Amino acid sequence: MGFSVLPWNLKSWRSAFSATGLPGIALFFLLLGAMLQVEDLSGGGAGHSSAKAILLIRTPAIVLAFLLLVFKPRVGPMRDTDLRLGYLAFAGLYFISTIWSQLPIQTLGKSAELLLAGMVFFEASRGENAVARIEGLRQITLLVMSLLGSLAVIGFCLRLHAFIQNRPGLISSTTAQAPFLSGNGLGYVASALVLVVIAEWQAHRIRGKAALPQLFFALCLFSVSASRTSFGILLLSVLLVIFKKSKVIGVLSVAGVAVMGILFSTEIVTRLQGHQAASSFVTLSGRTIVWTAAVRQFEKYPLLGVGGGVGGKMVISHIGNMYLEEMSSLHNGFLEVLTGLGIIGFILGSLLLVVASFRAWTAWNLHPEYAGTYVLIIHVWMTTIMSTGLLGWMGYEVAIFLCIISNVDLVRERVRRPVPALKPVRWSQRALRPRQQQTVG
Repeated sequence: MGFSVLPWNLKSWRSAFSATGLPGIALFFLLLGAMLQVEDLSGGGAGHSSAKAILLIRTPAIVLAFLLLVFKPRVGPMRDTDLRLGYLAFAGLYFISTIWSQLPIQTLGKSAELLLAGMVFFEASRGENAVARIEGLRQITLLVMSLLGSLAVIGFCLRLHAFIQNRPGLISSTTAQAPFLSGNGLGYVASALVLVVIAEWQAHRIRGKAALPQLFFALCLFSVSASRTSFGILLLSVLLVIFKKSKVIGVLSVAGVAVMGILFSTEIVTRLQGHQAASSFVTLSGRTIVWTAAVRQFEKYPLLGVGGGVGGKMVISHIGNMYLEEMSSLHNGFLEVLTGLGIIGFILGSLLLVVASFRAWTAWNLHPEYAGTYVLIIHVWMTTIMSTGLLGWMGYEVAIFLCIISNVDLVRERVRRPVPALKPVRWSQRALRPRQQQTVG
């Protein structure tokens, strides 16, 4: 399978869909439905999807994915220690929370997306070529991310009003965004693409002449994004890749970054703050304020929360700040699950993420050829801490995480599977007698 994150590489699209079949098409529709949001500017605030977008984009995408998955449902076998079963338990709790959700329709729709995403990977995890199919699903996820990121940058270059954010970036006074992708979101997408290409290159799965154009493309997306978090993701993950390659060079690189950070701390803080007010910078653009409000709401509904996917919405709607009420989420997946599914959902989701991280780290040591998949676990962690990430609702982070845990499960199963011992060949005297007679004659 030819790997590429360039969205205009039709061969990469074709090979991915050819390897995955109907589950790949279903995942494609799920990702489009989850990511193609339209801002509700009638009062919901930036980042809030309009009812028309949900009716005309998200709902048809869910229905199409469901029809594709039930056409020929064939689920691969799973062991009781598989991470995919942990994900199924989390998505199941999310679905059951519709019963006590304060916004049951929203919880039902979001839980349906999580369950369907799980079904995509459960169906793809069957047969002898299951690992290749999971690789194909990862490729589809990355291509959809790069496609939507490219559309955001194209709109920015054309100076379309909806695609321009009045916030300075690395090289420009304004940065790119889109009705379906924020400036932060573009940075997350670009950092994920950079990491995968570097890891694939390091694992010798793509050559330098193929990796360099893809790196240039991803860095172009990153250069016009407006995400401080994505810079942290990129820095930490690159250091991790270096450490995996050589522990000595990795330690020296970390030490070098730490020394540079100390020497130029003032300049770095000034650059990161940009034109943002000091109070807003200290509160991480209001994040710490809504995080405090989320903890207060959790204290009222500690056990099961207020319903999957709606915890943050309930917090923001009662926060009493007209500016913060425009936020579309708590910008923290752990607090989203804590307020939505209570302490039970928080423990289940956090435990799943921690176990998956340890297993991915171990698998990276044993199977470095899949470094391009395992390296994304730190991306999942960072986006879950600073954005919705894995534990909120369906998005490309969920698809990335399912790629990681499915690969880990399948590779572990392949190692466990006993290899039949080869029996020594014993030629019977009867079988040898004719040949001997011919030789004597």
